[in-house]
Amino acid sequence: MKLVWLFALLCASHLSWGNEREVEIALSSALFKETRKVHISLPVGYFNLENKALRFPVLYLTDARGQMDHAASMIHYLQGGISEMIVVGIETPSRSRDLSPYTEDGQVITEPANHALLNFIRTEVKPLVEQRYRTNSFSLLSGHSLGGLFTLYTMLSTPELFDVYIALSPAMGWGSGNMLPFIEQYPERLKLDKTLIIATEADTPFEKQIPNFIRLRKNLDAHAGPKLNWHADLYEAEDHMTIAHIGLYDAVRYVFRNWWITGEKIKGKKHEFDAHYQGLSERLGYEVVPEFNELWGLSNYLVVKEYIEEAEYIVNKWIAYYPDTAEPYGMLSRVFMAKEAPQQAIQAVNKAISLSVDDASQLAWLNKQKQTIQQAL
Repeated sequence: MKLVWLFALLCASHLSWGNEREVEIALSSALFKETRKVHISLPVGYFNLENKALRFPVLYLTDARGQMDHAASMIHYLQGGISEMIVVGIETPSRSRDLSPYTEDGQVITEPANHALLNFIRTEVKPLVEQRYRTNSFSLLSGHSLGGLFTLYTMLSTPELFDVYIALSPAMGWGSGNMLPFIEQYPERLKLDKTLIIATEADTPFEKQIPNFIRLRKNLDAHAGPKLNWHADLYEAEDHMTIAHIGLYDAVRYVFRNWWITGEKIKGKKHEFDAHYQGLSERLGYEVVPEFNELWGLSNYLVVKEYIEEAEYIVNKWIAYYPDTAEPYGMLSRVFMAKEAPQQAIQAVNKAISLSVDDASQLAWLNKQKQTIQQAL
């Protein structure tokens, strides 16, 4: 039944099924009974041959019209320093209606199924994204201002929906202002195994913003469970608009901290490579696969520095992760030449040539490498 429903949802949505990285979906929402727009921005290498089996975390943004352009471009620019991610922007055409966590009489909505936007994300947006794209199990929700308030509400009401919650300048003084009293009335809702990152600005036009932020931080200090990984930071140099970018940058850098491992760290300690990615996987809760370009950069560094034992180890890892690509076999031929093993080098370069597809410059380099190896035979 679920598959039938999802098929109907897909058919009701105006989708483009090509290889576009930037997609706008006009989703005919059964819940809102109107068309809602959802924006998708895929990682730069999403359609590359080497990434055909790779799955990605997803960052969901509220207020797509204001947040999607700056956030998606930053996320994709940072790849390598953080995980590559699929970015999903959800339009909220009536912000006060869509993002408010309050009933008409100003009380916090205690039943998540009664919050239209939250239910829309849970029952329509996330299933569509997860069916259409190569997602993994890790997801983040980020919102700014009213979107930050909505992010806090989502964590408190349906914590299982996302792994990381990023509340940027959350508008806790907006409307009835009952979110803080709600948290104080139900402190057990902070006993979570999640990551919560809150950032707000010191240069703010809102009189209650900083006192409410301090009050929220005190509640977190007093009541957050030991597994709630939370940070709440006041940015002295930022204002209400700049915090949306700077706060998100710092948040994703923190979530994916220590993403890169350098060649010097594994010099003489090649198994540090495995320990590094095992540590990332355990911390984030999903298997972190080293990205293709990271492995290229690391392998090339080790070969150039003549750390040949380490280079061979990493290149063989690269082959194991991406067995149908030419680049690691080309690098392996360089490793074998450094080891003065031209017979093995010629086998590696021939394998690379057989896997090289529609890349004239790569094929030219491989043929030149083959000639060099043949001269050494």
